[in-house]
Amino acid sequence: MQIGESSEAKIESTLLWNNTQITLVAGQEYKFHATDEWIDGNIPPFIYHCDADGYKSPWYNIVLKLAEGLRRIPQEPWFSLIGSIDKDKHSFFLIGKDKIFTAPKTGRLYCFANDVIGFYGNNQGSIQLTVTRKT
Repeated sequence: MQIGESSEAKIESTLLWNNTQITLVAGQEYKFHATDEWIDGNIPPFIYHCDADGYKSPWYNIVLKLAEGLRRIPQEPWFSLIGSIDKDKHSFFLIGKDKIFTAPKTGRLYCFANDVIGFYGNNQGSIQLTVTRKT
């Protein structure tokens, strides 16, 4: 990708790994912008619509509160958009709706909704991600 050039990828909420087909290059700065909403859950009243910033566990939902430590990135909100270079857990980073990011290494960008492994089957929707090279 050249400076100023953008690439887009659709990030499905049901997939553990979304291969964006975008290669990030070490030392280069990128702008991430995510639009649309996805849905966590399918049993009313526990259906959460959110954007790529995700959501915090509601005070009244003890199940979500207790499960926070089981999320793939426990310290980040439910259903927040997370990136990774080459599926390396040491390279996980929060993207959310907007992010400026300098790639620490070269590799393929993979993304996912921050959820508990084994519970992606009740997810719905997708986020549209645009990645623009800044430097």
